[in-house]
Amino acid sequence: MPELPEVETIARELAVELTGRTITGVDILWPRSIAGAVATFKRHLAGERIVAVGRRGKFILFRLASGAVFTIHLRMTGKLLFAVAPSEKKHRRLRFRFHGGTALHLVDSRKFARARLWPQARKGGDFPGGLGPEPLLSRTVYGVLEKLTSRRAIKTVLLDQRVLAGIGNIYADEALFRAGIRPDKAAARLNVAEKRRLSQAIPAVLNQAIANMGTSFSTFRNSRNQSGSHQFRLQVYGRDEEPCRRCRTPIRKTRLNGRGCHFCPECQR
Repeated sequence: MPELPEVETIARELAVELTGRTITGVDILWPRSIAGAVATFKRHLAGERIVAVGRRGKFILFRLASGAVFTIHLRMTGKLLFAVAPSEKKHRRLRFRFHGGTALHLVDSRKFARARLWPQARKGGDFPGGLGPEPLLSRTVYGVLEKLTSRRAIKTVLLDQRVLAGIGNIYADEALFRAGIRPDKAAARLNVAEKRRLSQAIPAVLNQAIANMGTSFSTFRNSRNQSGSHQFRLQVYGRDEEPCRRCRTPIRKTRLNGRGCHFCPECQR
């Protein structure tokens, strides 16, 4: 699933390409890709002008001149592409047509991606709701960690979008490695030094991944169908049984609350 760095990469590209463009129509090729009334989504977007494109957590936000917002959550395999390869045309779910002939396609082989219209959105409003703060600043992350009383494993807490928005499996593993914290340690048991290290590690890991245009394994591509490069810089995620880049101890993979979990048993005691 694309996480914060991948979604941020896409949102920045789309902001350059689509800000100021008018949507002439929406072709809905898989109606269940729309959360809510399909006819309302299609009718409302026709003729709308995009005034800004941004990100909230793992959601891409398109702010419209009318004050409405529509969001897209790519979930497992969703991609937003300006050009679709012949082999992927059967996986197109939505097509947004713009004045001048440009089209943006939602391609999604697993059919989990969702678009949603928020017709009464206020300018500057937080959409969607229920998300925790953005984790790109150390002081923000520390403010969240400082208040943790949960007995859940710290990795499980980091994956909870109500606590911090946008962190997924890859970057939780990477941040915990950077901070030297075992992923299964109870969040409430983190000491002040560990909270400070983790509050620095999370933004550092995320911002580095953004600079590298995200992590590409099997499906993630940007809007130009290009891969990111951060997969070549991962320290633990996906490297089970490979030597730790710091101490040469083999990276271990285990499962924590049903999710794969990678860590170094020496660096993260």
